[in-house]
Amino acid sequence: MNLANKSGQHIIYAIHKAVRYLQTQNISVSLQWIPRHCDNPGNDTADRLAKEAVDSNNSHPFHNLAAGDRRFYHENILTEWENEWKGSSKGKHLRQIDSMLPSKHTRRLYDSLPRNRVYLLSQLRTGHSWLATYAKTRRFHDDDKCKCGAKETVVHVLVDCPKLRDLRRHLRGKIGDNFNNISAMLGSKDRETLNAVLDFAEASKRFFSRVPVRARPRESSQGASQAPTRH
Repeated sequence: MNLANKSGQHIIYAIHKAVRYLQTQNISVSLQWIPRHCDNPGNDTADRLAKEAVDSNNSHPFHNLAAGDRRFYHENILTEWENEWKGSSKGKHLRQIDSMLPSKHTRRLYDSLPRNRVYLLSQLRTGHSWLATYAKTRRFHDDDKCKCGAKETVVHVLVDCPKLRDLRRHLRGKIGDNFNNISAMLGSKDRETLNAVLDFAEASKRFFSRVPVRARPRESSQGASQAPTRH
């Protein structure tokens, strides 16, 4: 018997201990699985006793299984997340991008990517990016216009901007029919499609900071000449 420190092993140990004790009393014990509710009086009784044993109103020396507790908390977290997402007025862009939310597939999308790609995918999916539309709201940009004159949004960059026509032709060749569906491009389980879109976004150079770096004020020649001299 493997008594490694795993969920439920203490219960198995207690059963083996009880069986060994019964054997010292010349009582033979055998375990056999039988499906419940098969119109067998003994089987129905065993089923009833098993339910009573785990009833919260009865005390017994066993703790809840760790696996059961984890599943309970996980399911409750997912339910709470789903309720908050459905009741929220935020995330309009992301709702249009990924109609499957809330879903576990989001974690799988990000977990397989290196950090720089996660940063890029986050911009594409949330709309919180260095594009002019969002940069304007953060006062990093005077207007929300693209280089081509249209409003610079994620969808515009991926699908419409004429300045990226050559890059886009290469993208369409890689992802085929998925190009016609923005959700398939940014929420797809198809890893090749996702990587092709990220390659395009990276090559477009639209999703990196374009905020002018302010030069440090230079010291005046007068101020420099008046600096104290150490002897």
